[in-house]
Amino acid sequence: MKIAVVTWTLGITAPEQVLAKAVALGLDAIQYSGDHRDACPVNLREQARQAGIAILAVDPINGGPRDPAQATPEDALAYYRKVVDFAAALGNVPVTLQGLSLWTRNCPDAASARARLLACCKTIDAYAQARGVPTLYEPCNHFELPLINTAAQCRALIREVGGDNLRMVLDSFHMNINEPDPLQTLRDHAGLTAIYHISDSGRGGIGSGHIDFQAQHQALMANGFTGDVSIELVLPQLLPGQSPVSEADMLALDTQVRDSARSWREYTCNA
Repeated sequence: MKIAVVTWTLGITAPEQVLAKAVALGLDAIQYSGDHRDACPVNLREQARQAGIAILAVDPINGGPRDPAQATPEDALAYYRKVVDFAAALGNVPVTLQGLSLWTRNCPDAASARARLLACCKTIDAYAQARGVPTLYEPCNHFELPLINTAAQCRALIREVGGDNLRMVLDSFHMNINEPDPLQTLRDHAGLTAIYHISDSGRGGIGSGHIDFQAQHQALMANGFTGDVSIELVLPQLLPGQSPVSEADMLALDTQVRDSARSWREYTCNA
């Protein structure tokens, strides 16, 4: 099991700096959450290889339309095909698709939004599969994304997309908001989960909130989880989507990431 960091949280975008940070934090991997236009995939792949850092997934940070009122399925598909091409050049790295829900906000009702999302997911998943790229979908809380806010909804979407290329990302922070029983959610979906995100109830590191991460670790391990883990933290003094801007914030975030990785590894060793 690899332990990674979701890169948008670091406040740096240059690939060489991101990889150096992952090494300095003692991590095994990164979840590349950036704009695919900011890096050459061939260079990033080689830099990661030299650093000994795996790339768990490509998670486009700018995956929504510039103007939601003008969003079209055609533009959504054009954008995500380029993300898939980037991921293929990285070495057939999985691509997350939850950003496609942002292209549905101008739909007249929930049913048509859901239909647009499903059609786009089917098309991109087929395109990705043809290129040898796995796909992932993360249910995010309803304050952040308009559709697919629970694991059960995500499982239904995966079933409708069909095939076995699309899997799930589960996030402890999002589950704390939208799942009535996060532990049961993990038990029910562990085998379908490719990546698990560490983020406590207030978005900070393990121990900063009330989530029982050792119990979540046990629920995953006892029910068929064979994936990897990615740490996605935001400091309490920052806005929910804000990365550190000062040196003090960066040092504080580094400490929480290291402590969270150490705690998770201890759960594994003591299991």
